[in-house]
Amino acid sequence: MYLGVLPRAHDSVVCLTYTGDRPLLVRNRRRAWEFPGGHAEPGETVQETARREVREEAGAALGDIRPVGYYVLSGGHVTVVTHARVTGLAPLTGEFETVEVRAFDVLPPDEELSWSDGLYAHLLQVLGLPGAPPPPALGTGR
Repeated sequence: MYLGVLPRAHDSVVCLTYTGDRPLLVRNRRRAWEFPGGHAEPGETVQETARREVREEAGAALGDIRPVGYYVLSGGHVTVVTHARVTGLAPLTGEFETVEVRAFDVLPPDEELSWSDGLYAHLLQVLGLPGAPPPPALGTGR
């Protein structure tokens, strides 16, 4: 994860969405809980991709969108990470892959997330955002 910088080019955007101090996640019909995001369309800025994807997946309008960094998957796929407050929610249309939208006090456990790699918890912790689970206690074997 590269914090505080943006890549020269990117393939997708994920948005760490918040309502108040609670992370807002979407439940994907084929996966599990995740922050909204997706592939950039030709000519879109990072902010435009974040707004479109969050509107499509969560029915949410966003305030200011802050790019916070990016990560590169092993296959070379580049994802920009953004952070934004939700300013309004509309009902889901059923047109996209989301079946539920929910604000959480703390992120769901890894087994309930689409990706169990700990990235979401890590991002919230290093960015100082609320909702990160507490780190495992020393000596627990985790």
